[in-house]
Amino acid sequence: MPKYVGVQVPIFSGSTATGAAIADSGTTDAAVAGKLTQSGQNFLTTVSVGDYVFVNASGISGFPIRSFAKVSAVDSDTALSLSGAALPATGTGGLSASGTAYIIVAAANVFKGELSGAKFLSALRAGDMVVNTTTKINTKISKVVSDTELELERAGMLVNGDDFFVLSDREDGPNGLVRVDNATLIRGNASNGQLTIHYKRGATNQKLAIDLGDAPSSAYDVFSTAFKEAAEEVMQSRWSYSKVVMPYTESDGTQGIQWGGAFTFS
Repeated sequence: MPKYVGVQVPIFSGSTATGAAIADSGTTDAAVAGKLTQSGQNFLTTVSVGDYVFVNASGISGFPIRSFAKVSAVDSDTALSLSGAALPATGTGGLSASGTAYIIVAAANVFKGELSGAKFLSALRAGDMVVNTTTKINTKISKVVSDTELELERAGMLVNGDDFFVLSDREDGPNGLVRVDNATLIRGNASNGQLTIHYKRGATNQKLAIDLGDAPSSAYDVFSTAFKEAAEEVMQSRWSYSKVVMPYTESDGTQGIQWGGAFTFS
């Protein structure tokens, strides 16, 4: 009887978040210790004490994208007093430096992720992984609030305009099922990480090739090793029909997590 390995594939692939809502955004234009400063803003109208301010650009040494500070005072239309990890305790840097792109999200919204027209309740569960391809940060879902709203484990991980998809390591998750009980060979490509599962049908050799979603930098065998371990586990099951879903697998590519890309049978 058949035995399967579940391979994570993107759910809601190619989506662009419609929330959490961004209360304000911009780029700082002055360096003031403990402050975020931008001329021409209207912070007295758009910002409240307790709102979260996120660094919204990569490449700022010591202050990664979506690191944040909280608003401790709205000083004026052009200045906010901040406290938190996205600026140094003394001196200037991050949000208190000049030239830092930022977004501001109300405290009530920072753990939200939204997608208009989605059907989250039927497809997702707590523990599924949101893969943000804009920020290259991944975070788990703590609660599926409604068909269009998620609650996430970390603040600022999905805001309006972020591109994303979701992965699941659940046994009942919508993953790609790969049969392994009749496979004759399972191997990983040492040059690109592609996984191939070979089968024999009569006199004909057949092969399923799975391209990796996140191109590895050098760790080409991580995904194939995880697949083989899942295959060994499911083959040891005493049940005639069974499946084992691969765990979330790290990648040394740009996204930090791996998934099955194109599936090609030949």
